[in-house]
Amino acid sequence: MPPFLRRIVVHLAPRSYAYYRAFTSLILNKGSYLHTTGWIRSLTDEIPIDSDGQDLPWMNFPVIQFLTPRINKGLTLFEFGSGYSTTFFAKLVNHVTSVEYDEKWFEIVKKRVPENVRLIYQPQDIDGHYCRTVHGSGQKFELIIIDGRDRVNCLKQSLSALSDEGVLILDDSERDKYREAFEQAHSHGFRSLDFDGLKPTHFDSHRTTIFYRPDRNCLGI
Repeated sequence: MPPFLRRIVVHLAPRSYAYYRAFTSLILNKGSYLHTTGWIRSLTDEIPIDSDGQDLPWMNFPVIQFLTPRINKGLTLFEFGSGYSTTFFAKLVNHVTSVEYDEKWFEIVKKRVPENVRLIYQPQDIDGHYCRTVHGSGQKFELIIIDGRDRVNCLKQSLSALSDEGVLILDDSERDKYREAFEQAHSHGFRSLDFDGLKPTHFDSHRTTIFYRPDRNCLGI
């Protein structure tokens, strides 16, 4: 747009000009944040993927960018809620144990996961078998991701399933009904670190919280 025309538009219709700039800078510009994170591609394909079409967790982009370089093959991970996150984390850690409550989705995910994933089907309940699946193998985990059902009870059960350097990750933690989870973690000496932002396919801001012990944790926080 020529400078003289831009000045006229800014004066007469400042909001319309702002929308025009946003569209050209974020939507049309292939180097923008929306493109490089894969957000635009995730809208097109309607699944959580990056700009190269690789699976992403259904978490906000800032927390994905924070976690990715800090996770390594020396770690074991447990997750409540299976899917694209399962295949994403399986590439980064030594082993993933994942529990899924939806039987149809379980059968779909089972066909996609690599050999270092143990996938468990467990119907959802409240303060029952589902949240206690984390104790099934008797092992301790460095990372436990809570992104399924009955999340407060899942966090309570996960506290004793962590290794000495273990970290808890609670997705969608902005929801008021998860306040008790914060109280539980803090009462056990954990600090919380919040990440807010867009997640794949979504248009509003979402929060993910990392609970960690300040003196020792596998993410080097």
